[in-house]
Amino acid sequence: MKPTPAAAVALLAVIAAVLLIVLLAGSGTLLYSAEGNTNTSDHADPSTIAVMTTEEAETILPLMVDIIGLSYDAIYQLYLNDPEYAARYLAAYQNTVSRLGTNVGKIKLTQTDINQYRKESSALGTSIQIVQEDSVRLDVIEDLKQQYASEGNTAGLYQLAAESTLINNELALTAQNYAGSAEIMLQIAAYYGLDATQLQASIPLLNQVITAATSGKITVTTDAEGNIIITDTSGTTTDTSGSITLSVDPGIASYGDTITVSGIARNTRPSLDIYWDTTHWGTVSTDTTGGYAKRLTVGQISEGIHAVTVQSGGITSKPVYITILSKPSVVTILKADQTAGEVHRLLTLYGSLRTEDDIPVVGAPVTVYSEDHINIGTGITNTNGIWNVSAELIDGGYAFYAVFDDASFPLDESMSDLYPVMILDPTIYYILLVVAGGVFLVLIIRFVRNRKPKAVPGEAPPLILGNKPAAPSTVEKIRTRIFKKEDTDPDRLRRIYKKTAAVLAAVAKIENVAVFTPRELLAAIPSPAEKIQEFITTYEYLHYANVSAGPDQIQRLEILSKQIIEGYYEK
Repeated sequence: MKPTPAAAVALLAVIAAVLLIVLLAGSGTLLYSAEGNTNTSDHADPSTIAVMTTEEAETILPLMVDIIGLSYDAIYQLYLNDPEYAARYLAAYQNTVSRLGTNVGKIKLTQTDINQYRKESSALGTSIQIVQEDSVRLDVIEDLKQQYASEGNTAGLYQLAAESTLINNELALTAQNYAGSAEIMLQIAAYYGLDATQLQASIPLLNQVITAATSGKITVTTDAEGNIIITDTSGTTTDTSGSITLSVDPGIASYGDTITVSGIARNTRPSLDIYWDTTHWGTVSTDTTGGYAKRLTVGQISEGIHAVTVQSGGITSKPVYITILSKPSVVTILKADQTAGEVHRLLTLYGSLRTEDDIPVVGAPVTVYSEDHINIGTGITNTNGIWNVSAELIDGGYAFYAVFDDASFPLDESMSDLYPVMILDPTIYYILLVVAGGVFLVLIIRFVRNRKPKAVPGEAPPLILGNKPAAPSTVEKIRTRIFKKEDTDPDRLRRIYKKTAAVLAAVAKIENVAVFTPRELLAAIPSPAEKIQEFITTYEYLHYANVSAGPDQIQRLEILSKQIIEGYYEK
């Protein structure tokens, strides 16, 4: 059959309405591609797509833009050689990154590229902080060199030269780490249409800062493809009368792995110091031939490439680079203890932090939050990976979760499940125990008193003398139901009805009259008299019709009730 124009118009109207509903339902949401996926629609895994409302996007995206601007501002102040203002911008930068992390956690975007942006932003801030601190330290070293030279302090000059070498190595690595983090942030920012020109400009600007801080001894440039080129133009900075060779095995490691640092030291002190970047890692002594070897465990070392060096006085080895990989971590809440106080209860939560292969994480901070994201406190793990956090709380029900997200460890961040806790005054337990004991005692007494005496074997059972009470008559049953206690119901209509209903229930042999409606009670009475029907109908109208009963109606109801009760008494 050929469709009519009216039917076609109706069909188009339905389609338009459906599309409008879909658009309205879909408005206010933005889809975010999960980390690890490309930005093409045919490559994204639908199960890893995160959804944010427009309101949430208005909270997240401005923070991402602020991070871009503050990174450039902090580095520009370093370029102007103003560490004080650089520190202010860096503090604002780190605060913004922290706010982004909080919002990412609340909106459940921890598995998306938004969180990857936040992680790279944190690494970027660490790089800025290293450059700031190293630049200040190199200025101090230059002043100390002049002082030691005037004093003839040769040993001090050797020590400063070794420290300068370590700092130069660290700055060279920092330039690479900064560029790597910035590149990932640029890709994510471009995907969301953010202006990242300041972040792009900060990369060569940071290279100029490093070149200036090292007085040209380390030159950082960028080739045509954007790769970082680091040139060491410092020449020798160590005592040529001695030398230290160094090897590190393996060259790639993760948290908990054991690394062997070994080599040969000639014409040096017998005690050698081992550094990764500028952080002291351990001490080793040489043998009679100058050889040394020490096994070290990867602990609080951030993910990435690090320079390992060995020094003794003014003699420093050439750096050997080691790559530290990150691995998953597992944070859990194990138990809770409560201590009574005058007003609050001291709650202590205990938990553990371990790697995915069950290695305890030592010296790591774990922060506990309430289920509404309020910071309760931070605990540091011990040698067994156990942490604890205490807080004073009032009585009530709570739920907590623990978070580990310290980037100074080569471990992925993790969050525990919610851990419910009920905080009660201990005296309540004693009260409940006393009440339970009292109930148990009453049950025992009643059991003993109601127990019949047993006959002794071989004897006749004892006789219990007493007259069997006579069964009550119908009139006595009615009288007992009506007058066994005074009805205190403030509703006069209800008092009249309950007294009359008791009589009718006794006659109809109804035991649970309280659960019967008036109409059900009337149906249960065999052949009800006309006055009974009038009584039930009148009460049902006055009680359920939401009307105010007048004196005449109440008086009529009382008369009917009296007639019904007296009529059954006569029987």
